Amino acid sequence: MKIKTNIEFQAYKDGICNIYSENEDGDKVYKHKNLAFDDRVMGFKRAYAAKSVQSDINRVIRIPLLNGIDNFDVVEILSNTYYIDLVQQIFDSNPSSIDLTLKKVGGH
Repeated sequence: MKIKTNIEFQAYKDGICNIYSENEDGDKVYKHKNLAFDDRVMGFKRAYAAKSVQSDINRVIRIPLLNGIDNFDVVEILSNTYYIDLVQQIFDSNPSSIDLTLKKVGGH
């Protein structure tokens, strides 16, 4: 009997981001710089769930699986800044990854 696994090979091809937190003085403390990411399609379920809790989700990206990333961090992509709304670990990709659901700083 052959066992099939649906492992998706993940390429991080869509851009570079920086992830940081802010200390008590409001200074940026970078956790990861020049980190490659892949843009993800925001599915209907995710968009509907966000609207149901009155959250404006602007983007979903996938990054390599790294420790220490949480909902209190900020993501910079080009000249845009986003708050992390949701962190989801993805283990059925190669390599294992994290999906970050992002909300743009300053609204829409």
